[in-house]
Amino acid sequence: MRIKTIIVFLMLIATSVFFAGCIGDDDPVIEETIPVINETPEEVEIEEIPVEEPEVVEEIPAVDPQTYTIRMEHYMVRIPSPFEINRGDTVVWRNNQDPKRYLTVVSENGLWENTTLGYRQTLLYTFNESGTYNFSVIGQSRMSGSIVVN
Repeated sequence: MRIKTIIVFLMLIATSVFFAGCIGDDDPVIEETIPVINETPEEVEIEEIPVEEPEVVEEIPAVDPQTYTIRMEHYMVRIPSPFEINRGDTVVWRNNQDPKRYLTVVSENGLWENTTLGYRQTLLYTFNESGTYNFSVIGQSRMSGSIVVN
């Protein structure tokens, strides 16, 4: 028990000495001063930079895009003539001919590659440019039409 008391006493003295060395460090604080300039600067020549006029972009009507379906059945396409849509609208070609008949849809304006559709398969295309676009189905003279995009 006496040894424990001595060890505790020595630890208290060592702790006191340690903390006593940390107290009283009075290093002077160096304050940095920032010089204040009260002089008016000499006149500086300002170069004017020409501003380019923004390119005027034709506004797209604030109409929500629509999706229209062209049904290809009974060796005909079912669309109104003229078929008018707005920019941003999507047209879906759907083969409803018969289960054993494949139809190849062609864009005569080169908008998409010739696409062969099986029964109930679809081709989707979104028209983003105004104009008149023609399409047809290979080998079916009554399966063609025009789409006018406003």
